[in-house]
Amino acid sequence: MKKLGIIGGLGPMATAYFYSRVVEMTHASIDQEHIETWIGSCPQIPDRTAFLLSKDTAEDPRPKLIEAGRKLRDIGAEVLAIPCITAHAFHKEMEEGIGLPVIHAIRELGTWCQEKGITSLGVMATDGAKSSKIYDDVLKEYGVTCIWPSENGQKKVMSLIYDDVKAGKALDHGSFAEASESLFRSGAEAVVLGCTELSQAMVEMDLDNRFVDIIDVLAKACVRECKGE
Repeated sequence: MKKLGIIGGLGPMATAYFYSRVVEMTHASIDQEHIETWIGSCPQIPDRTAFLLSKDTAEDPRPKLIEAGRKLRDIGAEVLAIPCITAHAFHKEMEEGIGLPVIHAIRELGTWCQEKGITSLGVMATDGAKSSKIYDDVLKEYGVTCIWPSENGQKKVMSLIYDDVKAGKALDHGSFAEASESLFRSGAEAVVLGCTELSQAMVEMDLDNRFVDIIDVLAKACVRECKGE
């Protein structure tokens, strides 16, 4: 069984929920059958969206992301996960700088879409994820077209992420419903909660099976990679 390292704190609530999902998805009848996991919660890592939108003025998060990964590697982690999807814009640089495999959540999502026959996916994620095209470019390889919210809808999504969850508040359920339903009206066959902060919608709301949580996709991949399940 491989040891898992989690580059966390981006944000802390998402990391806590992600680890709980890894535990819940692990088939274990005793403590010792769970995955040995090291969590580095590093909230001081600079904001990923801010850097992607303003590289000339915002602080670069990559050095601290790599530093956090190396610390996990040095204490025994063999495979890494990062429950921050915007940080996947730096996936190649992280793997090269850390020297360990980093599970790619969006590629795992692409496989999920293929298994479900999804070719048109609504995406609720950060402005950084949108501008970097990490969803569009990766999912295109899996035959999936991404549908993003309108300008006003994207503002609602960013407010849900930053003004609600990252600020320690409950989600604005009305704004969530407006943003997500507009994606279905635009032709989305499913909608991904594509920022790990938005996983709170799974906790707070009664969502149907048209929604997929990127945290669940990533947690399932961690169990597979570490336990071979």
